[in-house]
Amino acid sequence: MNLPPNKSPFQQTMLLFLESKTAIVGLIILTIMFGAGLLAPLLSPQDPYDLAKIDIRDGRLPPGSMKQGEAPKQILKLELKLPKDIAQKPLVEKITMKEQDFLSDLQISLNQIGSDRTYRIKFGENPDFKLGEIAEVRLRRLPKGAKVSVGEKIKFRREWKLQFNHLEHLAFTIPNELKEKHKIEIVIIGAKREQLFTFWLGSDDQGRDMLSAILHGVRISLIVAASSVLIACFFGSIAGLSAAYFGGIVSILVMRLIDLKLSFPSILIAMILLAILGKGIGNVVLAIVLAQWPLYARLVRGVALSEASKEYVEAAKSLGLGSSRIMFRHIMPNCAAPLIVLATLQVASAITLEATLSFLGLGLPVTEPSLGSLIANGFEYLLSGHPWISILPGFVLLLTVIGINFVGDQLRDILNPRLQR
Repeated sequence: MNLPPNKSPFQQTMLLFLESKTAIVGLIILTIMFGAGLLAPLLSPQDPYDLAKIDIRDGRLPPGSMKQGEAPKQILKLELKLPKDIAQKPLVEKITMKEQDFLSDLQISLNQIGSDRTYRIKFGENPDFKLGEIAEVRLRRLPKGAKVSVGEKIKFRREWKLQFNHLEHLAFTIPNELKEKHKIEIVIIGAKREQLFTFWLGSDDQGRDMLSAILHGVRISLIVAASSVLIACFFGSIAGLSAAYFGGIVSILVMRLIDLKLSFPSILIAMILLAILGKGIGNVVLAIVLAQWPLYARLVRGVALSEASKEYVEAAKSLGLGSSRIMFRHIMPNCAAPLIVLATLQVASAITLEATLSFLGLGLPVTEPSLGSLIANGFEYLLSGHPWISILPGFVLLLTVIGINFVGDQLRDILNPRLQR
């Protein structure tokens, strides 16, 4: 690709980067992942850290299931005693719940139409209950042959379902030939208090929404990976730059530490450290830093050794510039390109290492879901009909690592002069 000469180095780098379709796909994936992790508290339907909002009865629900809210509660029950005949006293009401103020303006009248008796019940104009708090009203235990002016009858039961506003027009008629006493119940049922939502990606074994847990897991994984890479890159670059510039005992000490670390697998060092220090984000970051800093130190040392022998370094020394200025103002900028490539690729390694530690139970605690711990929670349900608990966070982890590798590979092709076409 022939780049226009009037473009800045940054613009030329971006043009070369956008030349690769896989790099664009990786950048889109990373943008979505970083955006989802950054806005996780706002995008999550449920807070997976709030144990008060997690119900184990919602555990292992398939994707698309509706959260089961609290069952409607009976908040008031009014019992009316019907007299034997109309000559007796009017109805006697008995409040069996505590909300007595609700019925302070209750009016009950008794009328006779032909051979039947009609009862009209009217509640006060300013009841304490709000319409949004009432789910329905049920009229129970009416005698056979009774007729109700509002609502609908439940099949095979002597029970009618009414709306709250029907109470203003409630009237029921009972045949006058009935001689026995009847106790009629008016039951007011409250609405469900808890706002329902949908488990779009299902729920795990603890009843947490998988979508919310994955969003927070991506956030934690990216925070751990980015912070550990920055810290490891900072200390590793200083160690490698010092070894290349000063040489002697400093170079020998740094290289022997690097050789010592590289003789052990990174996962083994991290497991030993976390077994001693315990779980937690800080300890996981420290374990990843100790596992990755030699890679940056060795890279910077190799680049700095070739730069230290060049003329501009000799000229800076002849001008009497200090060692720190020569190291960080002259040599270090020439090490930035390979460092950026290595740091980008090591973000994927850090995410994978953190997920591995959490999967083994040594990373983050259960109360702080990461992608690794989510995969571990659903691992035992893979063959029991609930595969989404483990597959979905594993798929998100795979997408994140692939996106980082796509971007890192293209940056390596651009920033490495030997690989440029």
